[in-house]
Amino acid sequence: MRRPNAVRTKTGRRFTLIELLVVIAIIAILAGILMPALQQARERARSINCLGNARELGRVYLFYSDDYDNYLPCLDNMGGDGAVNSSGETVSGKTWLNDIVKKYLGRLNASTEPYKLLFCPNETVTEDITTNYGLNYLIATENKTGIKTTRFKHHSKTAMLVENTGHLCYYCDVTNPGKTHAAGSSYGLNRAAFFRHNDRASVTFLDGHAEGVEKKKVPCRESFPDLSKDDLEYTLFNRGVMSKP
Repeated sequence: MRRPNAVRTKTGRRFTLIELLVVIAIIAILAGILMPALQQARERARSINCLGNARELGRVYLFYSDDYDNYLPCLDNMGGDGAVNSSGETVSGKTWLNDIVKKYLGRLNASTEPYKLLFCPNETVTEDITTNYGLNYLIATENKTGIKTTRFKHHSKTAMLVENTGHLCYYCDVTNPGKTHAAGSSYGLNRAAFFRHNDRASVTFLDGHAEGVEKKKVPCRESFPDLSKDDLEYTLFNRGVMSKP
């Protein structure tokens, strides 16, 4: 007669229901222990991927600089708002970045096919975002005539690209409290540094190397809410130290 509440194994031994429940409980405990580790490993992989994107896009900008007399790309260098590019499109941050990506990375249509290089792997919205790696406004676009990279003395310490919420530029005196992509008149909030990876943001420096920089080491409004605008701007990280022309 078969015993109730038991399962026969291939060797003939029977497992009771209690034993099966114990095994299931052990598996659940092990899963609970392993899941955080797997999530951490997944986030670590995304962080490495993000850093690689920032480094590669930085190389593209430096290639551009080599080709254009040591100037970094910026809207004003390309004719300003209302200018028309070689494809007949009105020049904007989106179109000139696409032109650069197409020229140096061989993309045929970067506008209609969002290029993964331009976005952090953790980004879920790409339709209305130029890139997650903003070109430092203070060293590239604030000056209407541009600034040559050769004028900066400390390339390894001056930020060229800083991970942000989704804007072509990064600017230190901006915060984005919602940590989400802002649209309409609030679009400028997307220039704020965004620390997606365990309170670190991917940063590419003028010498081409990239680091995941801790929030407390980035002189920005979120990290230092009580500092003045001038104190934030005039740092080696944000504006760098320039020699005379």
